[in-house]
Amino acid sequence: MLVERLADTVNKGWRWVLLAWLLLAVGLKMVAPSWQAIALDGDLDYLPAKVDSLQGEALLKAAFPDEKSKSQAVVVLSRGGEPIVSEDRRFGLRVAEALRTAEGLPILDVWDERTQVVGDMMLARNGAAAMVVANTTTGLMDVENARVLERIESLLDELQVEAPEGLDVGLTGSAMIGGDLRLSIEESLASTEVATIVLVLLCLIIIYRAPLLVLIPLATIAVSMSVSYDLVALLADNFGPGDYPWSDFKIFTTSKIFVVVILFGAGTDYCLFLIARYREELAEGVDWSVAPGRALARVGDALAGSAFTTIVGLAMMIVAEYGKFSNSGPTIGVCILVALAACVTFAPALLRAMGPVVFWPVRPPAPEERGSGRDATEPSDARLWGAVADMVMRRPVTIMALSAWLAAPLIYLGAGVGVTHDFVADLAPERTSVRGAEQVRTFFGEGTIAPMKVIARLADGTKTKEGAPLDLSSNEGRYAIAPLHSLLFEQESVADVRSLYLPTGGDPKKRRFLGGGALHDLAVAGSPLTAETFVSHGGAYAGKVTQVSLLLSQDPFSSVAREQMPSLSEALHTFAEQATIEGEPNPWFGAEFHLVGVTPGMRDLEQVTNRDRWRIQIATVSAVFLVLLVILRRPLVCVYLIVTVLLSYWVTLGATSLFFQALYGEAFQGLDWKTPIFLFVILIAVGQDYNIYLATRVIEEQNRLGLKAGLRRAIVQTGGIITSCGVIMAGTFISMATGTLRGMVELGFALALGVLLDTFFVRTVVVPCFFALYARREADPAEKLTSYDASSTPAPRSAKLSAPTTSSVAS
Repeated sequence: MLVERLADTVNKGWRWVLLAWLLLAVGLKMVAPSWQAIALDGDLDYLPAKVDSLQGEALLKAAFPDEKSKSQAVVVLSRGGEPIVSEDRRFGLRVAEALRTAEGLPILDVWDERTQVVGDMMLARNGAAAMVVANTTTGLMDVENARVLERIESLLDELQVEAPEGLDVGLTGSAMIGGDLRLSIEESLASTEVATIVLVLLCLIIIYRAPLLVLIPLATIAVSMSVSYDLVALLADNFGPGDYPWSDFKIFTTSKIFVVVILFGAGTDYCLFLIARYREELAEGVDWSVAPGRALARVGDALAGSAFTTIVGLAMMIVAEYGKFSNSGPTIGVCILVALAACVTFAPALLRAMGPVVFWPVRPPAPEERGSGRDATEPSDARLWGAVADMVMRRPVTIMALSAWLAAPLIYLGAGVGVTHDFVADLAPERTSVRGAEQVRTFFGEGTIAPMKVIARLADGTKTKEGAPLDLSSNEGRYAIAPLHSLLFEQESVADVRSLYLPTGGDPKKRRFLGGGALHDLAVAGSPLTAETFVSHGGAYAGKVTQVSLLLSQDPFSSVAREQMPSLSEALHTFAEQATIEGEPNPWFGAEFHLVGVTPGMRDLEQVTNRDRWRIQIATVSAVFLVLLVILRRPLVCVYLIVTVLLSYWVTLGATSLFFQALYGEAFQGLDWKTPIFLFVILIAVGQDYNIYLATRVIEEQNRLGLKAGLRRAIVQTGGIITSCGVIMAGTFISMATGTLRGMVELGFALALGVLLDTFFVRTVVVPCFFALYARREADPAEKLTSYDASSTPAPRSAKLSAPTTSSVAS
């Protein structure tokens, strides 16, 4: 067998194996870029190009090539509801000048109350606040926004000595929200790494109580992490977008968090499985120089099977349309492959190098004296797991029925759990941009924090009443925009509209006649700067495309605002189908409309990820089922194992939703949108590790001892190690909850809960019940023991594992 040849090679050439891993780690470190240097981020940047918001962005870029602004930093000045004074406004102008002259910031221009066209909008209508807006070239989730946020905060701190007493200075805007998200991701990654290492170290010390034995999994994980980080960074650097016609490999900052926790969890589990079998070999009397190879030969198939199940499950995320999903899954899968390679080569080589001293100060396992009546390979907690096995084998139907009854309410809740795409809600309330956003909402309205746009393109051949081609920058064009402006202003979801028709916004019905600001609006609308701002003025789109700015009546990041986007799109679509308006030709008949901005982008993200959720779930379940079928060759067993994990997923999702609903109260809008998808993939893929380890051990023991005695011994032998592995894996996942991002906290909690549920209930009770039913119902001519006592001396074990027979388990 391949595994046996590998085991023999590693055991004999352990020095070369250790040296090869050391050279590989050092070599990659010398040639690979750092993960941070090439990692990408941003949630809206990796949507498929066909979505409406990206098509609108493409048209906006083509029609307005000089417009480079992608997001904003907003400084807001207020006095807690009291009117601001002239001294406050002068300080606002001082802030604007400081931003204009600041070096090294990606700021295109700065708006203040003196800026043409938009100046009036920088003052609250009740006189209680003022704004300074810096338009930046960075997108919402651009990596650079974290530095921009810190730099502007530092600049405001320096200016604070000049600020009038009692003036509240806030900082927000889409760029600053993105910066806070970036900083929160970095902080979450750092805290997750530290918490993971501490938790795994504590668990290993408790389990082994031997420092050198603890070193085996830690050293293996350290090597695999170093190699995997540099390997995927090298792949992304050489096979990224544009390197080759077919290459599009990307890595993300957020992916590193998953790599850390999964690599620590899975790597530790693989080493625990190997070390547990190593102890058994020593307890059977195998010489320490041979035992590492023998242990690898016996457990290698199970390790490879469980790892490849995880890898294949994660790789199925490649079917997603959303770029962060389609790249993150394979990235984590590559890292798991590296961890597997280290666990089946580096770890046994290290065991061979250390020899019996690895157990110091505990005595190495050794066979008991003849006649002692105790099986030396028996774990120390055999009595506990023997009692569990007896219970399972006596009442499998009762246990399964009771389990289904208890789980049903949570399964129902989990199947219908809601999610939120609110980026701001993911941030802690004390974040700079969150506090500033509250000031903007209070004094300027909900939509001011992130205005959106309608990009409108005239149909080809659109003409004026006189038959000339319609130019939107002309007087005729300005009045042609009027019905579009009015239509948008009438929408329930819109608080204000700014277009070439009314650049400063407001109700068009109240400004139709002179007075009430109409003269001012006419002057502003006639400005060449205004025309260039709202209407394309060069190239193929000159005079054919206009952009209209919308301030929404709801928080642009909220689910309510997203839900209003379809009705807004439908209104524009209906408008474009009308040949006439009040008896006059409709200049927008057959026009093309696109919604652009954070809210439309989030709506597209919601629709794409909802489709991806089903696509990924079907692909992951199918792929994992096929892997199980290849490993176990028992279709009914494989179906049951998949069903148990699916039910565990829904129970976990339902329990997680209940927990955070109770924790957050009315502020809870649903779980973060990433939680259900990553929870599903990781639980299905990683959760099958324990299924495979248990099922392969059941098959092995049933081949030796018969159906009933073999099942009981498998439960006793694997109960403790599966529990230990599950606790460690849950510990690595719960470390994600030490960060500040609400979505990461929710996902870490859900993953930890799901793994613990699998460990203490599904894998130790529900799955063995299935094997017990078939052990009870099928004839067992191979039964070798007359009792279920796993402490009886087992039959001699052959060096090679025999293949499962049709009577081993249900087929």
